[in-house]
Amino acid sequence: IRAESQAPRNSRELAVRNQFFTPRYVVEFLTDNTLGRIWYEMTQGKTAMVDNCRYLVRRPTEIFLAEDEATPEKISEQSENLSQEELVKQPVYIPFRGLKDPRELRMLDPACGSMHFGLYAFDLFEKIYEETWQLETELGPDAFERSEGLQALQSSYTSFEEFQRAIPKLIIEQNI
Repeated sequence: IRAESQAPRNSRELAVRNQFFTPRYVVEFLTDNTLGRIWYEMTQGKTAMVDNCRYLVRRPTEIFLAEDEATPEKISEQSENLSQEELVKQPVYIPFRGLKDPRELRMLDPACGSMHFGLYAFDLFEKIYEETWQLETELGPDAFERSEGLQALQSSYTSFEEFQRAIPKLIIEQNI
């Protein structure tokens, strides 16, 4: 009798009762293959996102194109006769995507229910900001595309430690 009194009255009530949030693996898959993928392409695969984004879809034969480099012509007739295993081994050309200052990357979670997407994206943005600091050191501040008036991170902060303390505020104000 006790179980019966706590049971849902109809199937609609059961469906609503179990729809609280998007499962973590779905959040990670979607965020890894949007935000994580954008950063992965900007860095031409030279990023910790490779290790941090466990659901990031990558092909074993990705070829990153240089700026202004066109995708080679594909012979579609040959591709039609290939098996799935042979298709996966075919080269995949990734169009050039310039490095963008992370303050200009935006994330939108239209559902905003439990904020699972925002929380996971926050973690990825934190890693992106830290990598940006390192890339500015290695490549120089001019390696990044920025809106007019936006200074390099290393020009805006006196040390990496000061910058690290500012990252959460930057993410909230600029990205999410």
